[in-house]
Amino acid sequence: MLLKNLIKKTPDDLEEIKITGLALDSRNVKKGNLFFAFKGTELNGENFIDDAIKKGAKAIICNKKLKKKHTVPIILVKDIKKILAYACSKFYKHKPKNIIAVTGTNGKSSVAEFFRQILVLNKISVASIGTLGIKKNKKIKKINLTSPDIITLHRELEILKKSNIDNVIIEASSHGLQQGRLDNIDFKAGIFTNFSQDHLDYHKTMKNYFKSKKILFSRLIKKNNYLISDAEINEFKALKQISKKKKLKILTINKRKIIDNLSLINLIGSFQIKNLCMAILAANVCGLKLNRIKSTLNRIVSVDGRLQLTRTLSNKTKIFIDYAHTPDALLTAVKTLKEYYGENINLVFGCGGERDIKKRPLMAKIANKYCKKVYITDDNPRNENPKKIRRLLINNIARSKVIEIPNRTKCIQSVIQNSKPLEVILIAGKGHETIQDYGIKKLNISDKRIVNKTKFKQKKITNKELNYEWNSEIIQKIMNKKNTFKFQGVSINSKNVKKNNLFIAVKGKKKDGHNYLPQAIKRGASYCVVSKKLKNIKTKKLIKCINTNNFLRTLAMHKRIKSKAKIVAITGSSGKTTNKALLGNLLALFNNTYFSPKSYNNHFGVPISLSNLERSHKCAVLEVGMNKPGEIHNLSKLISPDIAIITNVAAVHIENFKNLKGIAKAKGEIINNIKKKGSVVLNRDDKFYNYFKSIANKRKIKVVSFGLSKKSDVHPIYNKRFQNKRTIKLKVLNEKISLKVNDINIYNILSSLAVLKILNFDISQTKKYFLFLNPLEGRGKTHDVKRFKTNFKLIDESYNANPFSVKNAVIKLSKIKLNNSKKYILLGDMLELGRKSDILHKNLSKIINNADIDKIFVYGKKVLNTYKYTNKHKRGNILQSVNDFDEVFSKIIKRNDYLMIKGSNATGLNKLSNRIIKGYNHVV
Repeated sequence: MLLKNLIKKTPDDLEEIKITGLALDSRNVKKGNLFFAFKGTELNGENFIDDAIKKGAKAIICNKKLKKKHTVPIILVKDIKKILAYACSKFYKHKPKNIIAVTGTNGKSSVAEFFRQILVLNKISVASIGTLGIKKNKKIKKINLTSPDIITLHRELEILKKSNIDNVIIEASSHGLQQGRLDNIDFKAGIFTNFSQDHLDYHKTMKNYFKSKKILFSRLIKKNNYLISDAEINEFKALKQISKKKKLKILTINKRKIIDNLSLINLIGSFQIKNLCMAILAANVCGLKLNRIKSTLNRIVSVDGRLQLTRTLSNKTKIFIDYAHTPDALLTAVKTLKEYYGENINLVFGCGGERDIKKRPLMAKIANKYCKKVYITDDNPRNENPKKIRRLLINNIARSKVIEIPNRTKCIQSVIQNSKPLEVILIAGKGHETIQDYGIKKLNISDKRIVNKTKFKQKKITNKELNYEWNSEIIQKIMNKKNTFKFQGVSINSKNVKKNNLFIAVKGKKKDGHNYLPQAIKRGASYCVVSKKLKNIKTKKLIKCINTNNFLRTLAMHKRIKSKAKIVAITGSSGKTTNKALLGNLLALFNNTYFSPKSYNNHFGVPISLSNLERSHKCAVLEVGMNKPGEIHNLSKLISPDIAIITNVAAVHIENFKNLKGIAKAKGEIINNIKKKGSVVLNRDDKFYNYFKSIANKRKIKVVSFGLSKKSDVHPIYNKRFQNKRTIKLKVLNEKISLKVNDINIYNILSSLAVLKILNFDISQTKKYFLFLNPLEGRGKTHDVKRFKTNFKLIDESYNANPFSVKNAVIKLSKIKLNNSKKYILLGDMLELGRKSDILHKNLSKIINNADIDKIFVYGKKVLNTYKYTNKHKRGNILQSVNDFDEVFSKIIKRNDYLMIKGSNATGLNKLSNRIIKGYNHVV
């Protein structure tokens, strides 16, 4: 190429000089090259002009008049950086169509690699340029800097274009941006990941550091192209101002709700999800549709050396390698691991020499605060004394937890060989690097290779042993003792005790657990928690405390704090138990899940449920009940749920409230105890939906609605019923799913799928489960009964009753289509309705009068109000005793008729139903 095409104001006599290439480094000069005598931070190219000429340079570009005369033309310019950038763009004029630049303190390599993976998975040619090298298809070309020099970068981009690659992402370091290494490149979009302390040895101040980062947007990206970032970072306001001035299009991961819609990603930590989201938006900007992108996300893998799970030992200790070499990156890594795996984090790290000294004590303090043990070793000391670097770090860490092993290989081997079960080891600082820099001496060393080659001889540990150890640690902490307490499972009912359980002798209103210790021990309890002196009981079996009821709550609290399970708490006036069972079984399809048995929802039930959490549980579902204000607050505070569901609000336990609003306030107490960044799943069809939503909004709790209303986030699109079967098509947030189900509560289905979606599980995997799912005993299950020398259908709704559940049960029975058969309902009293009991029972008559039901039969005093106001032609009979059942129904019930039994549990109708279903001759 002619010199006049590379330099705008070329002297007339030099215009026709033919240039074969461009060079910044005299060692790389070839015959016919144009050499730029550029003054860098460490070396001055003017001192190497003679070397460049000897190598064959055809002309020299310089910004300083030289005293010595040379044999080739010397062209003086004012701004050599600007001239160089222009020359690069002209000499290497063929570039890929879509070039993305990503800058920020942390996450650049991850965003670049995720972008590359997304396009590769969609069979689109792509390359990435950055810390991990130049990755083109399956080939990797190593480079020394995050952002290569400007000539190398322009040359490599042209090579990529000639290889038919039109999509490239480049990591833009602050050094590279300030030194102009990315100048004169037409960027489709720029990504800003985050900003925190780093490189102050070079930039001196954070203000200068940020100014360098902003160059990408303030100078390099042209009008109408894109800025991609996170609207929640502090620097977004400044970026927004630049975008407005430059007329850039802003895309944020928050505004597009990308994070909420991701599912089944094999990454650890919200920061990784954010990095992936930025990569998704960048791929979208390059023309790839979001639906295509999302279809391949389950195949995304973690980036080499970026919070990468490298090995899991036989004792289930997990070893992660991370490039974290800044305070913010280290903090993010350890906090993420703590969130996922708990307190047992062992950290291996050091700090690089000849770099930002101010970050060293900051990183040491982070290590001291969040890690159980800290192994201080060498990073890349370069020409600095490594002992002084280590000493500065050690001075900011507690002596009891710090271990110094200078040799990095020996340090990593030591932390692995001394690991205990279920610990987490984080090896930070070098990540993917394979060279350790000691200045003159360079060592070939790879953290990953050391981890994989280190021998580990501990025997494989079972889940049972892990649970024993976990439970023992908790009891040791509660009792402040070093004894070993091996047990699994907790019980307060001697009848339910299983082998190796912990039995807690709690004292209730009527019974004292201390009286049942012999039975508990006989059934296999490993230990019994007591608060009294007892005779004839082996002391080795006893754990003595002041108050067993308080012990139970304390145990529950410690289990909750220590557990990393995602916990869902369900409250509401009705449907809690069935919803809990459904959701618990659905979650069990994906993860080890615990859900409380029966209606364990009171001041005993909730603590015992939490106390049965084990180390291996990944999810848990608990229900929360109440009789009066404040109870849900106390119980949900103990649970501290990640997600809460409020099923509905109805006149249940209204005897302790003035009105329904009072009940709603009590139910809403659960929202105030949801974890930060948690979610609440609300029934949009319930009249208190907006009230609950306003509470959630104040706490910035995410709201997901469910219901029959099309405004709901989760709702049915199509719902067709045939006898007891139903085909439904649902919209679940951004996804549609068709299910075939038995006659079960659709609200429970909707709220359960909402939770699965929040937790990013694949809801399509639930189809087979729903196909064979039946209602729980006593909660709407239909039975084929042979009695009175005929066959009829019994719908067992006898577990409990309140105005809301009775209304739904009547509607359910009414919707069943029959030819010549009849529909009957046996109603019992609705209890715990207080002074409004009479009117609420009376109101049921309106529902029955409007329903497609042939006859109503009643049993109880309160329900007489229902019977009295029911239309005469629908009145069947009044049962004085459950013994009257056979006498009354044997005379009227025929083949294929339907009978529903509904009433509060304490009425005895539940026992009646069970005996009918089991075929006993006498119902009582």
